[in-house]
Amino acid sequence: MTEEIKIKTGTKIEAEEEKKLDRNKMGVMIGGGATEGEVEAQGYYCYTRCPWCGHVGRSICSSTVYLYYTCGWCGRPFRA
Repeated sequence: MTEEIKIKTGTKIEAEEEKKLDRNKMGVMIGGGATEGEVEAQGYYCYTRCPWCGHVGRSICSSTVYLYYTCGWCGRPFRA
């Protein structure tokens, strides 16, 4: 049986807005699938799509730890 994977498509953050954001609240979207049982204390892994280049990867999803992400492929910022 195959499992459906939900992918969150991010929204772009323009360069001017990025300058005002706290870099400590930025996560990084990385490539590859999560390994079984992989967990992060502050959140959970979810699949995200970069709105700039379309790359799909995984990010630690948490509304309290990471407010935005940078794409591991093109390096541009987005919200997910």
